[in-house]
Amino acid sequence: IGLPCVATTGEPLGICIAVDNFGAGDVLEVERPAQEGVKPARFMVPMKAEAVPEWNDLRIVIDHGWVE
Repeated sequence: IGLPCVATTGEPLGICIAVDNFGAGDVLEVERPAQEGVKPARFMVPMKAEAVPEWNDLRIVIDHGWVE
C-alpha cells in the first residue's frame, strides 16, 4: 500500500491504495492520479504473475493488458 504503479509500457498508473482478498486470492486496488475537478478513478487487478509480473519495495509493475 502506497507504492507507485506503472504499466509494462512505462506509463505511470497511480498508487496502490489497498490489497484485498475476497476468497480467490489477493487483489490490488490502484488509484489513478487526480485530475482537477474530477474524482480519482480506481481499478483492481489480481495479484497473479500474468497481471503483476514485477514488484519490489519501490514500485509495482502491472501488465498493460490489465490496466483499465
